[in-house]
Amino acid sequence: MAKHQTTFELSVRDIELIEDALRERVGILAHVVIASGDAQSIESRTNDALIAELNALLGSLHNQKIFYSQVNRTGAPVG
Repeated sequence: MAKHQTTFELSVRDIELIEDALRERVGILAHVVIASGDAQSIESRTNDALIAELNALLGSLHNQKIFYSQVNRTGAPVG
């Protein structure tokens, strides 16, 4: 039986494009909720759940990044 691939090689640009697309989708979903004016509708609650899921995914991507900063000869970050 075939198994799913568990690791992926993505470039920094690939991740950037994914994050931008996720943020755009969150914006569109939020706009739909605001435009409808009915925060209690099933569609609004579904959109809210999807927005939360997408934001969690964005957070997960962010937390997996390793950030490097320029340091001086003592190893302290340059201000």
